[in-house]
Order: sequence, then C-alpha cells, then structure tokens
Amino acid sequence: MIRHWLNYLLNALSTVTAPGPNAQPGTAPGALTPPGPGDTYVLPRTRQEQDRLDLQHFALRQFLGSHFLAPVRDPRAILDVGTGTAIWLREAARRWPHARLIALDKDLSLLRTPLPPNCQPVQADLLSGLPFPDSSFDYIHQRLLVAAIPLTAWPGVLSDLLRVTASGGWLEFIEATGQVFHEGPRQSRVRTWFETLAARRGLHLTAPLQIPDWLRSLGLHPTVRTYETPLFGKAHGAPLFRRDLLASLQSVAPILAAVNQVPLSLVEETLAALPSEWEHHRTCCGLLTVWGCKP
Repeated sequence: MIRHWLNYLLNALSTVTAPGPNAQPGTAPGALTPPGPGDTYVLPRTRQEQDRLDLQHFALRQFLGSHFLAPVRDPRAILDVGTGTAIWLREAARRWPHARLIALDKDLSLLRTPLPPNCQPVQADLLSGLPFPDSSFDYIHQRLLVAAIPLTAWPGVLSDLLRVTASGGWLEFIEATGQVFHEGPRQSRVRTWFETLAARRGLHLTAPLQIPDWLRSLGLHPTVRTYETPLFGKAHGAPLFRRDLLASLQSVAPILAAVNQVPLSLVEETLAALPSEWEHHRTCCGLLTVWGCKP
C-alpha cells in the first residue's frame, strides 16, 4: 500500500503543469486556495503541494528511520502544528488509537479527508496564539514551518507551544536549517533568490538553528540532532529529497522571478539544471531535529 502511494506521488509530481499566461505571480496550477494578502507562507496551496508534502513525509521516514523521535508513551492528547495534509497525524492515530489528536493549520485546504475518528481539524493561526487551554497536550509535533513563521515570531510561538504542553509532555520539531553543503553556482543563485523572497515576508531560513537556545531559555533541556540530507545518489532518501526540493522550487518559480526581477525562463532553466549539479557537487541540505520534555 505504501509503495503504491509513493509511486503515485512520484508520478504526480513529475507531471506538474505550468501556470497559464494570465496567472498572477505566486499562483500555481491546481490551486485549492489562493494566498491572502498578509500570508507569510511562501509555498502554494495546490493539489501538487498536497502530493509534495506527502512525498516529503516518506523522505523524512527513510532518512530519520521513524516518524516519532521523542520518547513519548501513551499520550492522551496530541497536537500536530501546521498539519498540511495530516499524513503525520494519521500515522500517530494508528500508533496511539486511544489518544485525542488535533490537526491544526491556518488554512485546512491541504487536509486530506476523511480523518480517522479520533482526529479533529482545528483552523487557527499559530502566529495569533493557540486556541487551547494551558497544559492541553502530552505530545506536540511541528515540522518544516520555517517558510511560515517570521523570525521575530519564533520566541512567542515556542512559548505558546510550551504553554499548551502538559507537565511531562513532549515538544518535537523537525526543521530545515537553510544551510547548503557542497553548493554549486546554480544552487547558490537559487538560494539567493529564495532568501530574497523569504525576507520580503519576514522569514529567515536559518532561524530554526536558534530553536535549541530558545527552548533552553524556556527551561527545557532539549535533545538536538543536526543532519546533512543528501540531494545526490540513491541512498538515505536522496531521490525523494531531490524530488521534494525541486517540486517546491518549481511551484514558486513565477514569484521567484518577479521578486528578484529576473526572467522566468532563467529561473526555470536554472531549476532544471539543479539535479545534475547536485549530483556533481554531492550537495546536501541542513536538517535539525529537536525534542524536549516540559518539567
């Protein structure tokens, strides 16, 4: 079943069509909801993005070896922050069938339904405060939200997540760090383009590197792991990571061109050449995992 779903995702992401000639910068084909004027989230909300997020889920599983890193035991309530398609939450529901699980997102249009009976969707903006009482959850999971949380908002977000964590409960984060190792010239150019786009929305791609220190300032003693995720070769989830990163960049190609004032054709040609450059330079991207227990 998993192999069938993975093959579907790979095929779906290889047939992404370009926006039409009248599309606005930042829009994408198969749009589920258009971005709002104050939306900090860089990536689109499309059917292709649903497939990419699910593919990313399998890439992380291949690389990290598990969907659950913190040593959580018999949680009564679980919160998945920025749930996206809720694929992680479905895994958690199978592992802990007696737990109450919440799928939280500012925009639930990426959510694949129906959810398992012990899962509930909640639409709320993480940046505006969590709509839950203190000490509501035994396990809070958040991953890859660097493209949604402005740099200045991170300390407040972490403090609020800790507020709704029960004593003895666990916070877990998986984040891209914005680091690129063994970078070629095309990848350097693309990183600069994307950093310019992110900065326009108050985002800083290396902000997750500060998560351990922010958590320590809140009284936690987090376990921290740093990784170099490969974009070359065939081992350690590399083929899936390549497809994931390339699909995310292709989805924002029009807005990358607009914000950086370069021809869209140049962006598309540069992205198309990335896989061979990654292979040649043995390029890797930074990944950070952090988990800690609330006293």
